[in-house]
Amino acid sequence: MLRSFIHRARQILFWDQARPLELFSGLNLLSWAYLLWAQPELVTRDSYAGFQALGAGIWAFVLLVIAVVQLAPVFWSFARGHDLRFVAMALASGAWLMIASNFITSGVSTTADTNYLLLSFTCMASGVWLAWISRD
Repeated sequence: MLRSFIHRARQILFWDQARPLELFSGLNLLSWAYLLWAQPELVTRDSYAGFQALGAGIWAFVLLVIAVVQLAPVFWSFARGHDLRFVAMALASGAWLMIASNFITSGVSTTADTNYLLLSFTCMASGVWLAWISRD
């Protein structure tokens, strides 16, 4: 029983080089979606002002959809799974870039702008790798 669980956990966590980033990004996007849904007043703060145009609810929904698209191939097998993972990584990269640009343009000095920008670029590079391996 324990051995089976450990084997399954290793398959999920270390399927390939992009898998840990998919989990990290997808789970973080889920937390962002939950945060914006549960505390919509956050968009009134200076550092979150970029989210006001669409509103917290719409942003929460968009980030939830991207997170689900990114996490689905982690837990379930799909035909052309690498292609889906590439699309999910591209969407996640765009989401992280939007989040980073919000912090960059807010004028509030935080480490978030650099961290989310790095996460966007890392998702972008991993997406390119996923596209490369899916061309077979």
